[in-house]
Amino acid sequence: MSNCLLGAAFVVEAWPIAHKLSFDPSGLANAIWVVGAAIMGVMCFARFAPRSTTVNLSTLLASGVMLVFPGLMRPTTHSIGAPAIVGVVLELSGVILTQVARVYMGRSFGVLPANRGIVLKGPFRYMRHPVYFGWLVLSTGFAMCNPSWRNILIIVATLPFMVWRIDQEESHLKADPEYRAYMDRVRFRLCPGIV
Repeated sequence: MSNCLLGAAFVVEAWPIAHKLSFDPSGLANAIWVVGAAIMGVMCFARFAPRSTTVNLSTLLASGVMLVFPGLMRPTTHSIGAPAIVGVVLELSGVILTQVARVYMGRSFGVLPANRGIVLKGPFRYMRHPVYFGWLVLSTGFAMCNPSWRNILIIVATLPFMVWRIDQEESHLKADPEYRAYMDRVRFRLCPGIV
């Protein structure tokens, strides 16, 4: 039941943007956003049951905001020229990173902090949370293609919840010696060489 609800949530997030598709950079930006949400929705149906999980008010809040806020971003008057092209490149880079990371995660994908096994391959060799970093790059690109205070504020408002969600996940996973060893090997949470 939870897999179905989560999958439906991603479809609902993609719906307001799906009708704004076209063959120009702005339409491409919208299509990338919709495809990313659709892939997330499909992956929800194939998740492994976790070995352990942390479910409390704070994990529900952080995970809920991470799920809901990005879905409030909307297409606007589209940027043109270099900002539109850079935005599409960022979106493509973000969606590729996010989806490659999810392929390596396989059925270990989840929303709440949980231990579904430690992933050590692909982009996880360089950063501990490539899906979150991919989301940030993707969202920044979408906001560049669709500049508005609303889209920018949604990204800014989501960032503290993303960091909080990462802290919750790592606190949960530190109980696993394999994850502690992984943290020693891979120092960067989001972007190699920066964070």
